[in-house]
Amino acid sequence: MAEGDYSSEAIQAELPLGGEAQLPERAIDKLVPESAFHDEIKKRVLDRLQMSERKMAQFYSRWAANEKKLQAYIDLPKYEQQLKEMSRKGEPPQIVSVVIPYSYATIWTIVTYMVHTFCGNKPIFPVSTYRGESAKAAGYMETVLQYNADHTRMISALFQFFMDAEQYGVGVLRPLWMEEYGMRTTWSEESLTGLLMPGTARQKVRKREKKKVSEYNEVVNVDPFQFFPDPRVPMAQVAKRGEFVFWRSFEGKHFIDKKKADGLYFWTEAVGSLPTGQNYGDGSSARSLIASGDASPGDPRSRDHRAEPFHQIDQGTIEIIPADWGLGEGLEPEKWLFTIINKKQIVQCESLDYDHGEHPCVVIEPGTFGYGFGQPGTLDFLGPIQDSLSWFMNSHIYNVRTALNNMWVVDPSMIEMQDLKNPAPGKTIRLKRSAYGQDVKMALQQLQVQDVTKGHMESMQAFMRIGDALSAVNDNLRGIQESGGRKTATEVRTSGEAGASRLAARARYISAQGITSLTSQMSLNCQQFMTMEFYLRLVGAEGALDPVQISPEMITGDFYYPVSDGTLPIDKMALVGVWKEIWMAVASNQMLAQQYDAMGIFEYLAQLAGAKNLSQFKLQAQPDAAIDQGIQSGNLAPTGAGGPAASLPGGGALPGSRSGRAGNPLNGGSGIGPFSLA
Repeated sequence: MAEGDYSSEAIQAELPLGGEAQLPERAIDKLVPESAFHDEIKKRVLDRLQMSERKMAQFYSRWAANEKKLQAYIDLPKYEQQLKEMSRKGEPPQIVSVVIPYSYATIWTIVTYMVHTFCGNKPIFPVSTYRGESAKAAGYMETVLQYNADHTRMISALFQFFMDAEQYGVGVLRPLWMEEYGMRTTWSEESLTGLLMPGTARQKVRKREKKKVSEYNEVVNVDPFQFFPDPRVPMAQVAKRGEFVFWRSFEGKHFIDKKKADGLYFWTEAVGSLPTGQNYGDGSSARSLIASGDASPGDPRSRDHRAEPFHQIDQGTIEIIPADWGLGEGLEPEKWLFTIINKKQIVQCESLDYDHGEHPCVVIEPGTFGYGFGQPGTLDFLGPIQDSLSWFMNSHIYNVRTALNNMWVVDPSMIEMQDLKNPAPGKTIRLKRSAYGQDVKMALQQLQVQDVTKGHMESMQAFMRIGDALSAVNDNLRGIQESGGRKTATEVRTSGEAGASRLAARARYISAQGITSLTSQMSLNCQQFMTMEFYLRLVGAEGALDPVQISPEMITGDFYYPVSDGTLPIDKMALVGVWKEIWMAVASNQMLAQQYDAMGIFEYLAQLAGAKNLSQFKLQAQPDAAIDQGIQSGNLAPTGAGGPAASLPGGGALPGSRSGRAGNPLNGGSGIGPFSLA
């Protein structure tokens, strides 16, 4: 359909149903551009979006200030800004005001703790069940979710999720089920026919065809500046209690055309350009201030004549009764997905019938007070601490600079001013002839400057302790050894555990608030939409790769999603030390050696420590035929036949003997093998 052509013939050609004068059967087919029905539905959608825009705009100034603090940025006076620009041009740097990046260090420590807590173990998303018949399905579901996380590199999304929560007070993820199609090359056998070829001749032919290559949960971050939830409920509860939720992105025409080709977008010729005027969320962020970049790349207002501007895409779900909106015949509330481009044309409108029954978003607010719309982040509490630290430092620097400036009280009629202004050390200041014989102190005297900021460094330490108390972060968690002399291992561990216990409580709350909801939505999406069979290759006991097939029906069941305890996973090297002690105990104790496989423990210990090539050093036991031949030749004799047993210290048979685990005390045997060297 040509742009701006909305005649009946053009509309009929755009409708996917085809045929003659057929009434549209899908909701999107009714939303004809510039029609009264489309304008009415668009007004309902935009009314909800704009209501949320106005409420969310109340947070933008506070968020922008937090972004500056996180970047250790300060609005410099004009002359200091000029000095800073001079230093960037290669000129000698000058002393300007500085900001102590205390918030940056603290926030990163908290986020690092959260990432290690939730992503340090596999599976990342645990699944459990109370029903015995679903136990195996729960294990398969964990495997599928872990593959999903690895395939989409979900750790990066979780990292930004935690960072947003600490910085802005809210973190948002959007999980949606995606089916990925692409061109793939395949080989097939086809019969060759012709006068010179028999009908049975066949050859392999290469073909390219479009096929489904993957299906998965797409979990992406939503910029808090581009997130528009129902403001009538707390943000953390909007997925379950909210009437609507929207998120915004900026995409190019190529993206829109691809969505149209895939049958997801319609009426894209009518999207036009973004109208001028107030557009909440654009240009408010200061996250790229230090880098001198764009806080929201693709913003349509950042136009360049050399390229077509991107388009604003507002997408979201609204819980509606389809019959009331004229979009269907349903009389019960349903969640519908709407996509509107440039606030002009609805290009996507369909029922979002997910089994989890929630809006497709996961929201966490770790600093919540429980009831309000909008909560403070950790940076809101640390901001005044950082400002105080910066003031203490800058005032001390200013005082020191004042003392080093050598301020003098001078009688210009008694001394040569050029000598005084000479910056060279060891200079001679000459008196004028009229001042000969007079007291020099009457001509020149240095002002005494007292350092009133001597205690500022101690004050900074006190304020840092206040900030650490607020954030539950101490030097041990930052990876810095606390001062005050030599510390014992117990003191270090106790100090670290004390701070980690508070962060563990925070991690538990984040788990209950968001991670379990994310796991639930992804799990139910897999049960509802997964059609492709999933193949997993498990490493067996002997190192062989055993293929395991997981089909959609194998992950069906009633599951629950346990809340994380919030503690850090056990350090691998510490685990190596524990298993080393266990192995030494088993290897040196005869009773333990009869109950536990010491060689198996040793191999696991080596694998845990990172030694992956241990098997190439393993001595191979002689086959049975070689042992029988040795007995017949007299080189081997049964130990039970009266011959002395040649064995290893501790009773283990030599590697050449057919003793198996019975002849090696480290393998749980008695040390008396059936055969030994003669």
